[in-house]
Amino acid sequence: MSMPVYGQRSNANAAPECPRHPGVRSVDYCKRCNRPMCVECVVPTEVRSICVDCSGRARRPISRRGPVVTYAIIAACLLAFLVGFGSNSAYSAMLFTPGLGLAEPWRFLTTAFLHSGIFHIVFNMVALYSVGTVLEPVLGHWRYAFLYALSAVGGSAAVLAWGIVEPATLMGGTVGASGAVFGLFGAVFVLQKASGADTRAIIGLLVVNLLYGFIGANISWQAHLGGLITGVLVSWAFLRQGRPRPGVTAKSQQRREVLVTAAMGAAMLALIALIYRVIFEVVG
Repeated sequence: MSMPVYGQRSNANAAPECPRHPGVRSVDYCKRCNRPMCVECVVPTEVRSICVDCSGRARRPISRRGPVVTYAIIAACLLAFLVGFGSNSAYSAMLFTPGLGLAEPWRFLTTAFLHSGIFHIVFNMVALYSVGTVLEPVLGHWRYAFLYALSAVGGSAAVLAWGIVEPATLMGGTVGASGAVFGLFGAVFVLQKASGADTRAIIGLLVVNLLYGFIGANISWQAHLGGLITGVLVSWAFLRQGRPRPGVTAKSQQRREVLVTAAMGAAMLALIALIYRVIFEVVG
C-alpha cells in the first residue's frame, strides 16, 4: 500500500504491517527510511519519529576520523615507555603500587601506559591495535575511551584486592596495558554474543591468554581478570542502555547514557574505597 496523500480518507485496516512485527498494523512511517512502524517500533524525536533500526544507526555512527583514541593510547604508551626508560623516578611514580594507591590515586590508571620491556610493549600494542581499530568505530570514541580507562582501573583494583590474600604484594609494582586490553576483549565477546555472532574465537583467545597469565612468571593474572570483568560489565551496560526504546527520544536516551557512565565510574571508586577499608581492617 502506498502512503496516503493529503486529503485522502484514512483507513486503519488498510495500514501496512510492521516489517519487524508481522501481523501488527503500523501507525506511522519512519522519517528517515520511510518504512512503516508499529507502536513498539516508534522512537519519537524532536520532529516526527524514526524507527528503532534508524535510531540505533544514528547513535552508532562510524567515525570518518578513524580509531583516533586507539592511536592516541598507543602514542601515549610509547611516550611513557621512553620517559620511563630515561627516568627511573618517573617510571616509579607512574607504576601501580597498591600500598601507595590511596595517597597517589593516579597510579591506578597511569600504570596501563607503562611497560617493562620491548617484548612487553610490542605484544600489548599489537593486541591493542588489533582489537581497538575494530571496536572503537562500533562503540564510538568516548565510550571506547571510557571502556579502556575503566578496564585499566578495574585491573589495578583486582591487583589491590589480591593484597587481602597476600599482603606482601601491597608494596609490589605492576605495569602494563594488558588489563585494559582484556577489557576490550571482554567487550568484543559481549557485542558478538548480543549480535548472535560466533564467539568461539574470542572465547578461545581469552582462555589461552588467561591460562598463560596463571602459568607464566611475573604476569599479573589479577589485572587480566579484573580488566576482563570490568570490560564485560561496562560494554553490557552500554549495550543495554543504547537500545532504542519506544517513547524515549534520542536526546533523552543520550542523557541517560551519560548518567549511567558517571554511575559506573562512581561505582568503581566506591569499590576501591571498600577494598582499602577491608585491607586496613584485615592487614592493618
